[in-house]
Amino acid sequence: MKTIANTSYIIFGGLMALSSCGQEESSVIIPDRDDRRIAFHASLPELTTKAAEITKDPQYFRMTAFNESDDRFVDGVTIKEYFNNSLLEKDKEFKSDECIWPDPGQESDRLHFFAYYPAMNSGAGLVNTSVVSDGNKTIGYRMTGFQVAPDIADQVDFVTAYTTGSMADNYFSGIELGFRHQLSRIEVKARGEHKSCDIEIAGVCLANVPMSGNFEFQKSDSDGIWSDIVQGNAGYIFREGDAIVTVGKDPVSIMGSKIEGGDDNCAMLIPTTCPAWNYTGNARNSDKGMYLNVLLRIIDKTPTTGKGKVQYPYFDNSQGLNAMNIERVYMAVNKTNGTVSKRVYKKDNTYFSDKACTQSYTVASGDEIREFGWAALPVSADWQPGYSYCYTIDYTSGVGVHGPDVIGDVSPKAGDPVISDRIGVTVSVNGWQGLNGSTTHTVDVPGA
Repeated sequence: MKTIANTSYIIFGGLMALSSCGQEESSVIIPDRDDRRIAFHASLPELTTKAAEITKDPQYFRMTAFNESDDRFVDGVTIKEYFNNSLLEKDKEFKSDECIWPDPGQESDRLHFFAYYPAMNSGAGLVNTSVVSDGNKTIGYRMTGFQVAPDIADQVDFVTAYTTGSMADNYFSGIELGFRHQLSRIEVKARGEHKSCDIEIAGVCLANVPMSGNFEFQKSDSDGIWSDIVQGNAGYIFREGDAIVTVGKDPVSIMGSKIEGGDDNCAMLIPTTCPAWNYTGNARNSDKGMYLNVLLRIIDKTPTTGKGKVQYPYFDNSQGLNAMNIERVYMAVNKTNGTVSKRVYKKDNTYFSDKACTQSYTVASGDEIREFGWAALPVSADWQPGYSYCYTIDYTSGVGVHGPDVIGDVSPKAGDPVISDRIGVTVSVNGWQGLNGSTTHTVDVPGA
């Protein structure tokens, strides 16, 4: 069946001044001025990840500048950096002994400033793309090999800024940097009151989303450009202290808690436009359509079929199902408050505390082992940098299908329903309010 998904957007809120402008009393054109360090002032949209490295008052950023007016920085067809990837740490202002205005007499030279925050991930690099062609100078800067952490708990925001300035114009006022978000913020929630079963959730995976690429820094008040995108999976499986989600009538996040005490359980991913997995026409997903994979278990609540019995993950091969064809995740869960005590692993009917299954695990008093399996839901994406998107899964009438990673031609196969009385799953994509109200679009979802 098809359902309508509401899509709306809210611009990242609240610019936040990070430092105040300083003033000097002497004339900017005095050639023997002692302090020619450039003063930077930064503003950031509200940062929306709770990862430890991101704070609302960052103490540093990295800066590269180009001086296209000074021929000493032209090497053949290349314009060399005036200063490169310099660290600017906050005192009263952001200043560095490496970042100074041009020599006296060159006060009118206009510099191009490229900044980013936080630090580059391992494997990433910076490339100067500034060139001279037919006497024309073009300034450019690129980050290659940018990677998103596969564990949502490790993901952080990525903001960049670009502006120009000269000593003649900006010595006293400093350089204002307006940082811009270059990633999209993704949240997944669930709601619903299924007529025949209760649903418990212990994790989520966003499959076939952009996980790495190259980023061309913006050269005006606009977003940068992503290229050479490589897809992968980003997910979060609940860990110690996270509360298992029992699906109810009100939407609730199913993304766990990324850090202790945090309340912003969201992914930070590279913007993309991606079609949904065609689970009926291309069950193996060779064209890499996008889908959500939810880690859940299903408990029968109908008295006639065995109230309280776990329906999924399957425990036997009844009804023609290959029960062992399903990937399983095991957790020791506190029976009183529903929090995860430990993720455990099973081998030969014995539980272990480590993935290599070398350290046996004894279930603590008050805990029980719960077994979870994956249920997939095709969704599409049209993510823009600097926007937040919330996918709300409605489990009132269904639980989804088996994902394309299910192996073999014996039921259940990829694209098969997880439970037989499935009717459908509604997904609403709730962005941020404020841009021309709400719009709607149709999302293909599993149906009976």
